[in-house]
Amino acid sequence: MPRRRGVGEKASLATSTNGVTAESVTTLRRSIRTVSVAQTTNYAEQEDEPVKPKRKVKKSPDGRKRPREDVENAEEAPALTKAKKPAGKKRKPSEEASDFEPLELEADEIPTERPPAVNDDYRPVPFKGRLGFACLNTYLRNCNPPVFCSRTCRLDTILKHDAESGAGAGMAYLKSLGVTNATDLSTLIRWNHKYNIKFLRISSEMFPFASHAVHGYTLEHAAEPLKRAGQLAMQYGHRLTMHPGQFTQLGSPRSEVVENAIRDLQHHCELLDRLQLQGQYDRDAVMIIHMGGVFGDKKATIARFEEVYTTRLSDGIKRRLVLENDDVSWSVEELLPTCQKLSIPLVLDWHHNNIIPGTLREGTYDVKKVYGEAIRKTWTDKGITQKQHYSEPKPGSITGMQRRRHSARVVDLPPCDDTMDLMIEAKDKEQAVFELMRSFKLDGWENIGDVVPHERRDENPVETKTRKKKKEEENEEPVALIPAEEVGMGGSENRVYWPEGLEEYLRPKKKVRAKKEQPEEEDAIENGAATPKPSKKRSKKASVTVVTEDIVTVNGDATESISPPPKRGRKAANSTVKPVKDASPAKRTRKKKTD
Repeated sequence: MPRRRGVGEKASLATSTNGVTAESVTTLRRSIRTVSVAQTTNYAEQEDEPVKPKRKVKKSPDGRKRPREDVENAEEAPALTKAKKPAGKKRKPSEEASDFEPLELEADEIPTERPPAVNDDYRPVPFKGRLGFACLNTYLRNCNPPVFCSRTCRLDTILKHDAESGAGAGMAYLKSLGVTNATDLSTLIRWNHKYNIKFLRISSEMFPFASHAVHGYTLEHAAEPLKRAGQLAMQYGHRLTMHPGQFTQLGSPRSEVVENAIRDLQHHCELLDRLQLQGQYDRDAVMIIHMGGVFGDKKATIARFEEVYTTRLSDGIKRRLVLENDDVSWSVEELLPTCQKLSIPLVLDWHHNNIIPGTLREGTYDVKKVYGEAIRKTWTDKGITQKQHYSEPKPGSITGMQRRRHSARVVDLPPCDDTMDLMIEAKDKEQAVFELMRSFKLDGWENIGDVVPHERRDENPVETKTRKKKKEEENEEPVALIPAEEVGMGGSENRVYWPEGLEEYLRPKKKVRAKKEQPEEEDAIENGAATPKPSKKRSKKASVTVVTEDIVTVNGDATESISPPPKRGRKAANSTVKPVKDASPAKRTRKKKTD
């Protein structure tokens, strides 16, 4: 895996005119190397080991199996064979050549590391486009109270509210969650504007179960908070988009899946419409989906998608719908003809293209050279500002399955236009954008300060009953409260950046309770200087109960006549209640048998 750049190296990279020096290009070229493959998880280099033939098993006269005797003469022994290595799959080279030519691989060799994901000299520095992140802001999510747009619940909760408070209570609770989510969207836009982030993907979970077949609903109740968010977005030059989930598949052969997908797209379209964006802001508010599964036949899947798109989708959905290449089945070259035929913009995901490049080679050079202009034209023909997605795999990822997991942050920029709207898809969300801004010295990077570990100076203290009572007793002066619109905004010093892997800095430090001091006597017992005193046990006088047929006697006192309780189980067998015979039983006489 290519070595990740440090902060100093990334800073020097940003200061060059095109973002990459000749030395860095040479380093990237040399990083593409291959070695022999052994049967180990880390593909360590090992020599071939001979494989001994299996001994034949013969049966003895008594029917038991016995091993064949070793061959005495070397000539009689079969020749040793060598273990075969799995053949590496060669990809058909592209017609367009790249300066980063991979080494020729033998049939028994595969790379131990991936070639550089960005194998292009060009970097869009200085960057004049809009960088964005998806759905969640980690800093605001850890505020008190938290700010996020994906509060949800389970269907059982809806039914429980209906059962406890009457019909309609569950729906009222469900809609209240959506209103709170929509209200926090405005806070999120204001926070982004303060730190020069002008691109945001709205969470598809803002209104839980809104597209459900039974519990679905429209968004009239949230019209006002959505309108306020749209006005703020236009005021700050903010682009808002959405990305319905992976279950929204228009090419599925199952009719119920298609019905659910159309209903989900209608909900997303209504949400974007209720933002009441104007002009270019409204045209740029797109919905990105994947083609979905292959279902055993790609041509048939594309045919079903085209039929649903042309015959069943509303004009509002068609106006916003965008396709994206994925990291499982569909490459850019497979989706582009459909996008050109139906006038659907195509989102280029650089990371997905490295995993599913089609007939192209892995990397950014080929896809940009071969399809870059055709992809751009799918956007300009509809008057929509082009957008792209960029992410990186976790360090050390080799296989396709490993590379699908996104890294927490990214260290490079793709060779896109310097005016591109670039969505950074990383685990650390806005912090990944901050990392790029600091590394490449992008606009606003100097305004991002480091957080103070475990301290939040942009929040109001939480008043507890104990603390409030203590203040009243000591007559302390009340602390100046932070205005509601400034809570969670990073304060005057803009302390919102936390180092990678240290999200715990955003939360209060955990309190460690001190152990209670042991008395001297207990310490002496632990050290062996004293012995523990025997515990005192109160002796209980045994109570004997005697039961006869007519009288119960307890410790010599007669009580009323009762019948003995039935005995059950082992405890009953060991009970202190024992039936006894009468003191003077009548003599029994045996009857004589009569013939």
